[in-house]
Amino acid sequence: MNASLATDCTVARLDVVDSGSGGRRRQRHLDQALTDMLDIALTTLDHHNLYASARRFQRADGDSATLAFGADIAKAWVLSDLVLREFDLALGEVNKPLIDRYRLRVRIAVDDGPTVIDPPHITGAPVVGTARLIDAEPFRQALVDAPEEDFGVIVSDRFRAGVVLNGERGLDRVPFRPVEVSVKGTRCSAWVYVPKRER
Repeated sequence: MNASLATDCTVARLDVVDSGSGGRRRQRHLDQALTDMLDIALTTLDHHNLYASARRFQRADGDSATLAFGADIAKAWVLSDLVLREFDLALGEVNKPLIDRYRLRVRIAVDDGPTVIDPPHITGAPVVGTARLIDAEPFRQALVDAPEEDFGVIVSDRFRAGVVLNGERGLDRVPFRPVEVSVKGTRCSAWVYVPKRER
């Protein structure tokens, strides 16, 4: 990607739920589990010839991570196949042998738009947008209210209008619900989905 010019990207931010409690050993475990989960999920890209040479960016920051996918990766694919399927499967893998206290749970925010990537830096409205969305109180509360679930997703109103509602990869059937976001001076509408598993 051109380091000085913005290109259209899909940006996903992941934050570990409740990473600050339980002491250093638990924090270290969750940081490593997030890295392992991403490694497992992102190998999917490398196994698809279509995406093997696709442009992408990844930066880990302890208990969070930022990913960006260039326009050569379909936005609907990022949400439906990577986030909703591969992240879910990878969370199942890293959480398999663990007691509940060490279970990795993540909040995932997705937005799209002009993004400047200059590794290790990334800037643009979707980067700021996902940082605000992921801290939205209604989104945090949604995960508190579903302690049995490993992850939840919040998407910007723009992403929903441009990608989800078009129905590609069946995204129009995902029951996102509207929330209002008010974080650090940002006020906007967004859409939250927390999978409900049958037990």
